[in-house]
Amino acid sequence: MTQRPEYIGCIDGNTIVLSHRNDEFVLSFGGIEARLSIEAAFRLASLLQPTASIPASSENKPQPVRPSVKRKRYSRYRETISDLIEEGLIEVGTVLIIKHKYTERSGTVTSDGMINVDGYIEATPSAAGSRVVDRTCNGWQEWRVYGGPRLADLRWMLRAKRFPGESHGYAESTAREKQMIVTGWVDYTLTRGLDPGKKGNAKTEAYLSDRQRKSDYRYTESTLNVYRGHLRHWFDWCGDNNW
Repeated sequence: MTQRPEYIGCIDGNTIVLSHRNDEFVLSFGGIEARLSIEAAFRLASLLQPTASIPASSENKPQPVRPSVKRKRYSRYRETISDLIEEGLIEVGTVLIIKHKYTERSGTVTSDGMINVDGYIEATPSAAGSRVVDRTCNGWQEWRVYGGPRLADLRWMLRAKRFPGESHGYAESTAREKQMIVTGWVDYTLTRGLDPGKKGNAKTEAYLSDRQRKSDYRYTESTLNVYRGHLRHWFDWCGDNNW
């Protein structure tokens, strides 16, 4: 096996040869040979020939540098308990219940919209729930008002109260009508264990029929079409808000 000189230098009149053999580096000095690691060979080659570079073995070839990608973080649920307090859907001091290992644990809503669990103040329902159940959990789904609805149900009521949004562009009477129809829809679906944000012709028609039965007058077809349009707007609005 022959040796191919890679770097040659001289120290005190003695020739130094650093050669590359089958993915290893050999230092020859005064008839003595020594094997070097890649790092040691690189440092020595830099001393002998500062502009030189060490040939990389197949196992140590430099990998392409991938540009870092700044990922945008999305929060699926933008509402907070403070929003529920603001809209009058929950009060400061309300006792919340969560089930854990066949028992119920409690937390209390604080004035700044957090949950006090055994003296620990957590900023979100999920953080408070995880502290109790010792696992990741959806606190909106698992916490409920003592003797009342889940926080998730209150959140849907909040969304209905804020529909169709601040910059809706509708006449005030139309906006109130839209909110009336949607508020009734949310109540109708929640009492039946349905998803208020999921569209379905059969469900919406059943809701409108139920609403008409409870009304003092019979809806005309044009009125029904207007109400159907309000519900379509609601479903689109929910989708636009990534709920």
